[in-house]
Amino acid sequence: MKKIILLFAFIATTINSFAQAGAALFTNLQVHTIQLNFTQPNYWSTLVSNKAYDDANDSSTYIPATVTIDGNLLDSVGIQLKGNSSYYNYTTNKKPFTLSFNEYISGQRYDGLKSINLNNGYQDPTMMREKLFLDFLNEKGLYAPRANYAKLYINGSYWGLYLMVERVNKSFCTNRFGNSGGNLFKGDGSSASCATLQYHGVMSPYYNCYELKTNTVVNNWADLRNLTYQNTQTTNAQFYDSVSAVLNTNSFIGAWAACNLYADFDSYSFRYQHNYYIYHNTVTNKFDWITWDASTAFGMDIPQTVAQIESNSVLYLVPPATDKPLSNRMLSDTLFKQNYLNTICDFANNDFLPSVLFPKIDTIRTFIDTAYYADPLKMYSNINFDDNINSNVTISSVAYPGLKSFITNRSANVLSELTSLNVSCSTTTGITTSSNSKSELQVYPNPANTEIYINLHSKNNFEIEILNTLGEIIINTKNQSKIDITNLPNGIYFIKIKQGDNFYTQKLIKQ
Repeated sequence: MKKIILLFAFIATTINSFAQAGAALFTNLQVHTIQLNFTQPNYWSTLVSNKAYDDANDSSTYIPATVTIDGNLLDSVGIQLKGNSSYYNYTTNKKPFTLSFNEYISGQRYDGLKSINLNNGYQDPTMMREKLFLDFLNEKGLYAPRANYAKLYINGSYWGLYLMVERVNKSFCTNRFGNSGGNLFKGDGSSASCATLQYHGVMSPYYNCYELKTNTVVNNWADLRNLTYQNTQTTNAQFYDSVSAVLNTNSFIGAWAACNLYADFDSYSFRYQHNYYIYHNTVTNKFDWITWDASTAFGMDIPQTVAQIESNSVLYLVPPATDKPLSNRMLSDTLFKQNYLNTICDFANNDFLPSVLFPKIDTIRTFIDTAYYADPLKMYSNINFDDNINSNVTISSVAYPGLKSFITNRSANVLSELTSLNVSCSTTTGITTSSNSKSELQVYPNPANTEIYINLHSKNNFEIEILNTLGEIIINTKNQSKIDITNLPNGIYFIKIKQGDNFYTQKLIKQ
């Protein structure tokens, strides 16, 4: 009982500090220990039956269990099986789970979070693909869940090594954007290629292709409909300004560039138009792009040879390009195309390199190899794990690109293509944000440690505010191109710049 009381004191603290939600679970590389204890003798058959029912009826059914995470006990946590291919095609009972901490006890949280997912590493003998990609997105200040590892035990039996992944919900929005009152849509509907951001004159296709995750009582989809209108119904001359007015285009371009580099093609610009969220940020009055389900990173589930995957063009869109109008139209717009190429160039020259990623891979391996080797229900062998870190492996006629070989070849191919395209990377590392007047803002370096530079196309009379994720103004100054941030605690901030009738917002990461 004492342990439960102490935990709820911890939970109460995290509720009052959303900026820290998930810090204990996701800060730094860790392998946590999660224990599920069911009192029902038929718990497994109940979970399986619930999964079949939910898939047939588009519902969500949990059963209760006692959950212990790193020695901290929570009572009556909702447990359900999740996933599609990762559930039905995984060959053992190491199925993916969702843990809902507040399913039966209103307000119950763990580390400030309402729920987490446990992914089983389907299509990944290394158990690192999704972790590496999500880490990259978060390190670059792009919007994506955080991930870490956990050893799962069920009723005392070791169930295996899982990737623990943050869920995208109101808590996520509060953490990332400093607000959670806007509409959060999931781009996933009646088919994997449904959420194309095409404009529809009537509402029924929107209801089929997207899920509204917040504000469901109000159920007002006008903002999504307007986004698709600006995306597809404007003229080429209007397109840049129209889309920039309703979408944080940097959040989309950054995610698109990262998906191309990492060959995560189960995403909007490539094979299927799903696996994303968009959040209508109430501070900026624009949608922000959030990447979701990165399990196919490093070239999985693509009907090409490994060599073809590694050599895909940075301008590649899976045909037909018209099925992904946002990226397709951006490639036809000079400013958007240049922004995209600059982003690819920045990533390829500074981050997506063997010298940067190989040490990360080696570090993760030392953390997880013991838990992986001991995993009694894993789908792949220890030899598959060891080999696939370095090189391609073929298992049951399926080719799995090696992590290090893929990075080596993909990096060389992309850098070569950028040279052939005469793309010269900007000396700044920030991504350009523009207002409807096409004035340009650059904030660099970002992430930053001691100071940042503000580069505004027009340098006359502008006011700068730096806010924390609670919306509190930390720094307020005018007409300064260099700002000292040494005394700011590490974390996420928002830079707001006002210049006449123009308004700019840029996310900043202090590290």
